[in-house]
Amino acid sequence: MTYPWKPEFEKRLRLLARLAMRVGGGMLAYRPQKLPAGGTEMTGLRDYTTGDDPKRVDWNICARHDELRTREYGGTAVRYAYLLVDGSNAVSVGKKTLEAIRTSAVMLAYGLLYGGAVVRVGTFARTLSLFPPVMGRQRAGRIAKALAQTAPKDEATDFSAVVTAFLNRNVPVGDVYLVSDFFGAAETFAGGYSEGLLQLHRKGYRVHLIHLIVPENRADGKTGDVMITDNRGYRMAITLTERDLHAYQKLYDGYLEGVKKYSTDHGLRYTRVWANAPEETLCLAALGLPAGSARVNPWAEYITKKTS
Repeated sequence: MTYPWKPEFEKRLRLLARLAMRVGGGMLAYRPQKLPAGGTEMTGLRDYTTGDDPKRVDWNICARHDELRTREYGGTAVRYAYLLVDGSNAVSVGKKTLEAIRTSAVMLAYGLLYGGAVVRVGTFARTLSLFPPVMGRQRAGRIAKALAQTAPKDEATDFSAVVTAFLNRNVPVGDVYLVSDFFGAAETFAGGYSEGLLQLHRKGYRVHLIHLIVPENRADGKTGDVMITDNRGYRMAITLTERDLHAYQKLYDGYLEGVKKYSTDHGLRYTRVWANAPEETLCLAALGLPAGSARVNPWAEYITKKTS
């Protein structure tokens, strides 16, 4: 993630947001909720009834048809989006991992602001910290600055507690974007996250999962004498055999697939972001637009030319 905020970085984000809109929105896709009254968009005319505001009477129509007709207006509801970024000790192990999760969050925040949403960003682990709401893509730099200045917490993730804290804020219902590696204390994704996700669903929030994957965590080729270090600094020397590594990788891959399967089974939007990917590919993945897509590649080439 580029910070301090630079014009060329914002230009790249703007082009990527436009790309997402052109190909259907990806993770940003949204169907505006139409309001039956109010707003500034004229939706039609109806017969005048007692109590109507005289300012809404269409006098030109009245003069031509010799009857009172009132203009009707409608509008769309304000879109609220909450971008909750994993700030636990799990994402603080490597600098590349931390930068990847922040870059994904900034890309999503910019795209949501570009689409007119009111965006509120927060970081979570065992507790939740929410930043003030932001509106207008010109203020996306504030989000980048806040994330850059927020250090990861020395805490494991407790998603149920985070959701409880979020709902206690009584914020308006909207879209919740979770940017995380989705590892917790439980052995399965459902065991650690299902209760919190169900709470959000019951309250009417629409949840989207941006799954950060660190390829190095699979430990390919790491057999022999290795030193294991956990997030608390505890170190232990072990001898890792091929059989041990295979068993670990099977559990690791199964956990990743469990996140994707849960999303599919529960109708949640889901995308994977690889922490070692180039910045542009990473941003496309965060938007739910795979870089290898035939519909995306021509625009990706265009973006590269425009920003080079």
